[in-house]
Amino acid sequence: MEKSRLEAFSDGVFAIVITLLILDIRFPEVDYSRFRVTLISLLPRILAYVMSFIIIGVYWVTHHNSMHAMRKTDRSFLWLNILLLLCVSFIPFPTSLLGRYPLQAGPIMIYGITLIVCNAIGYLMIMYVWYHPHLAVPEFSKTYIRRHTPVYVFVNVLYLGAILVAHPFPLLSYLIYILVVIFLIVFLPKLDDGIRVK
Repeated sequence: MEKSRLEAFSDGVFAIVITLLILDIRFPEVDYSRFRVTLISLLPRILAYVMSFIIIGVYWVTHHNSMHAMRKTDRSFLWLNILLLLCVSFIPFPTSLLGRYPLQAGPIMIYGITLIVCNAIGYLMIMYVWYHPHLAVPEFSKTYIRRHTPVYVFVNVLYLGAILVAHPFPLLSYLIYILVVIFLIVFLPKLDDGIRVK
């Protein structure tokens, strides 16, 4: 089964999900004398939107790059991809919670759990291809797994840390989420796709 339809479908879902994020930000009908106060009250939602927009963008870039290691797909991989998209499409919900209750532990923890599950499924997809080499390009090698596994583990450990400190130090949780995004944006381009190294 060719991978082009999987990529097209996935791109469409990512585009819809990333658009849905903005729908939670609505400026209420208020007198202009309350414009500044109302705008300031929306800042948590705006910041949650920006953070989630970038995180979903990182997932899209990672998904796009991982397709370079594949020659074709099969039914089981398609369902794994559907599962990943299910979790990614859930991100607007905890994002909305963060915007409404920015310093409460519950939304911060739900957000972190969602990201951990997304990462776990993404790694499961990579491992599935490893154990089904007929789906991969000939250059796909153990190097790909060896280089990407520590990244998945490191990121999920940080997300778990953000969850654990959400109650006593909610701002620290946000800092961890932001640092992970910066780390991925800076570090992932330095990671070889693994398809050129045997």
